[in-house]
Amino acid sequence: MNAPLIIVGAGHAGGRAALTLREEGYTGRLILIGDEAHVPYERPPLSKGLLQGTTDLAGCSLLNSERLAELGIEHLAGHPVSRLEPSQHRLQLADGQWLPYAGLLLATGGRARRLPQEQANVFYLRTHDEALALRSALNPGTRLVVVGGGFIGLEVAATARGLGCEVTVLEAGPRLAGRVLPPVISQALLDLHREHGVDVRLNVALESIQADGVLLVDGQRLPCERVVVGIGMQPNMELAAAAGLEVGQGIRVDDYLRTSAPNIYAAGDVCEFRLEGLYQRQETWRNAEAQGRHAALNLLGREVPFETIPGFWSDQYDWGLQTVGVLTPLMISRPLAGGGMLLFYLDADQRLQGACGWAQGNGVAKDIKLCERLITARTALDAATLADPGQSLKHLLRG
Repeated sequence: MNAPLIIVGAGHAGGRAALTLREEGYTGRLILIGDEAHVPYERPPLSKGLLQGTTDLAGCSLLNSERLAELGIEHLAGHPVSRLEPSQHRLQLADGQWLPYAGLLLATGGRARRLPQEQANVFYLRTHDEALALRSALNPGTRLVVVGGGFIGLEVAATARGLGCEVTVLEAGPRLAGRVLPPVISQALLDLHREHGVDVRLNVALESIQADGVLLVDGQRLPCERVVVGIGMQPNMELAAAAGLEVGQGIRVDDYLRTSAPNIYAAGDVCEFRLEGLYQRQETWRNAEAQGRHAALNLLGREVPFETIPGFWSDQYDWGLQTVGVLTPLMISRPLAGGGMLLFYLDADQRLQGACGWAQGNGVAKDIKLCERLITARTALDAATLADPGQSLKHLLRG
């Protein structure tokens, strides 16, 4: 009997890979192993719709249990993998059971980076169950401190304000989402959150969390009932590292998403791949979707190199942020109606490398799609034309 294909990690990337294998005609045994008790789901709704109570698990799942059964995907839920033996082409579940594999995808994702002390009033947001726990704690009038001014922290802050909470955001750096956003967008985010009544504090350090509040290093004490910690993600690469696979800040792969071990691939948040010659991980919906699909194709022997234009989005109140490509030092700014903006990033030959849009609602979605096509076209562009809101991006693409 032929060994199955196995996917370890039943999140977005793993779920997308399993679906793609069936869509592409693989009819052999297929096993999807996940730590969580749930079917594969997307994570962006956790800080928005799920936290607001406007959607549920079914609303953000890739498929349901009935569909898994129809497709013949064996879903081992709540079954952590304890050991991997690449030389033997097998893995061991926490209950001691060994499973052989013909091909293996590691889509193990990550977990919320945690503070040393564990307290009942401290919440994290990485899983469906964590979102439900936090939702039940966000009542009107609740005083909430959010530790971390990145996207998760800011989305939680926006949702909590909508639920009637009093919110303070603590950011250790000089600006919001400073690792990934240009200063002008960071400032727009700061202004927006303050307009909505969030007390945003920059350049502050946390000393400790107490039962009735938080203490800052400078001695200030902020009374609160709840604390949300959003200080990043810890990739789940321990299984791969213990098995001798090459790791860095994630599980390292080649251009085909292959790890350093035969017949083992990696995808999603845990995958460290080369972009512009440098190893990096991408913790985005877009990356999980694309790599899950692509790893499945290569598990089937397609040998297709993974080429991507990175991108992400974030919803903040009734404003939307979208980026695509790589943000270079050469930036051109275009004002948009209603106070929004579109930023273009060029290389030395005036070709578009990346773009960042900020506008109400979904106002920049079409522009960002056109920018992605301009990046692919690799056409030299005129800076003055890019800066002029009267000039059509579609026209630039045709020209």
